[in-house]
Amino acid sequence: MSDADQQTAGKVCSERVRYTQEFLQAIRELGALQNEQAKAVIEGDADFSRFDLLLHMANEKKDHAKYALLMHIEQHHC
Repeated sequence: MSDADQQTAGKVCSERVRYTQEFLQAIRELGALQNEQAKAVIEGDADFSRFDLLLHMANEKKDHAKYALLMHIEQHHC
């Protein structure tokens, strides 16, 4: 392990915090849409599929945020 790696071991940089917050926000947004769709189904709303595109977009946003976080962790070892 290099000196730089030893100095950053156990520390979390502000960029990782930001990526983590973006990932968690994307998870919350996806969950909220899933809850709205479930509510529509429970209430007998025949148009519950209107959430499909929004769910797809939210899932893509979540995946993008997840892979940005993972890439940062891999590249910066923080």
